Amino acid sequence: MVIYRVFRERADPIWRSILRHPFLGELKDGTLPKESFKFFIAQDFLFLQSMIKCLRIMEAKATDGDSKKLLSEMRHSSESVEIESLNRLAERLGGIDFKAVRYAPTCYAYTRHLLCTASLGSFVEAMAAIVPCYWSYMEIGEYLQGSSDSLYDEWIKTYISKEYKGLVSEILEALNRAGRSESEESINEAMKVFLISSEYEYMFWDMAHKRESWAHNLY
Repeated sequence: MVIYRVFRERADPIWRSILRHPFLGELKDGTLPKESFKFFIAQDFLFLQSMIKCLRIMEAKATDGDSKKLLSEMRHSSESVEIESLNRLAERLGGIDFKAVRYAPTCYAYTRHLLCTASLGSFVEAMAAIVPCYWSYMEIGEYLQGSSDSLYDEWIKTYISKEYKGLVSEILEALNRAGRSESEESINEAMKVFLISSEYEYMFWDMAHKRESWAHNLY
């Protein structure tokens, strides 16, 4: 059984909804307000900080050498290349004070889900939790390519590059390796995690479109 294909098929209704989300539709046709994209980038920066923590935890509990090496490389890339990319985007959007950014509710909930799964779940569950983030962006990139806005189009091209597609392929194989010796019960638990992360991916786009805030002033 190719686990990631089974998971993806089960999550298909969610992923189809993601592609139909108005945030992505406006991104594709170039009508998305820059303030909405700026909000997204600010929350993505916070998300990346938590993903780096997840990758560090997962690297320590990896069940095979190839996966440990992959997670280490992903973490180092996130700490350097991806952070720098967000900083450049922020400058082009007029500047974002990342130190002053506070979690929106959905970003907070999604990152706690990832951190909790990485810390308390099995390795296959942890892999299943992070896969929708990386994999869905590749599908989104393929769907969105050719935006009429040059900034959006440049951002989209990151996720349809040969390098990014290669990374996604390695991540999917790592998920498959992690599940090979697991019981049916463990695989089912990992699928639940995959579905929850997929739902959070949808919610993340919705959060950015609405520029979500807390019901009360927390900060």
